[in-house]
Amino acid sequence: MLLLHSLAAHSHWWDGVAPRLEDSFHIVAVDFRGHGRSEHPAPPAYHFADYVGDVVAALDVLGWPAPIIVGHSMGAYVGSTLAAHHPERVGALVVGDMLTGWTEAMSERARVMAERPAPTFATRDEAVARFRLTPPETRAPSDVLRHLAETALVERRDGTFAFAFDRHVFLHPPLDPWPFLPRIQCPALVVRGEHSAVMPRDAGERVAAAVKRASFVELNNAWHHFVLDDPPAFAAAFGRWWADVSKEDMR
Repeated sequence: MLLLHSLAAHSHWWDGVAPRLEDSFHIVAVDFRGHGRSEHPAPPAYHFADYVGDVVAALDVLGWPAPIIVGHSMGAYVGSTLAAHHPERVGALVVGDMLTGWTEAMSERARVMAERPAPTFATRDEAVARFRLTPPETRAPSDVLRHLAETALVERRDGTFAFAFDRHVFLHPPLDPWPFLPRIQCPALVVRGEHSAVMPRDAGERVAAAVKRASFVELNNAWHHFVLDDPPAFAAAFGRWWADVSKEDMR
């Protein structure tokens, strides 16, 4: 199972989920280029095709022909693109709270965020105190948020601290999943948080309808960051779906 995180996040966002699935699966969580401990390409190259290429390269290194791909937000978009264009590389797919449309206002906001200077902090504690999710709504415990912040930090040569991701990652191209979703052939689970504004219920149901072998589930009392809000509920929903998929494949 390969876990793909969201935009401006990192692999440790899965730390609450992976332990709940590791008895059944060999799990790897990646840091996308420009995120976490991965390098920042120069010049910046953050097209979805770049991310997909990196995932294919990771699968080649792991020797995994067709694993389960689990993606959240941007990771779900990358996973869906991979499943559509490289169907032989994906055995099953989880599409978690994926954005399904793009506007000029979103492009302008992304440009502003990319051009904003990256903040630096005198101490690790100061950086942790300034850490915020986007969107901000969550019911994740404070110790989980602190863990995310601490694992996102790098210490600079002058002794100050900064968040590791490259702000150019916000300048990804406009997204439009609708042309390629019908090309996905593998079993898929579409998941959203009940209160998410990123993938409203009608959008989630439309994604599930567009993918031939998809199921849809909504996690109660969770927001966009459902992998932080309620890891046990997500793991349980995945487990039920996977049991059904496995039974179907055995027929």
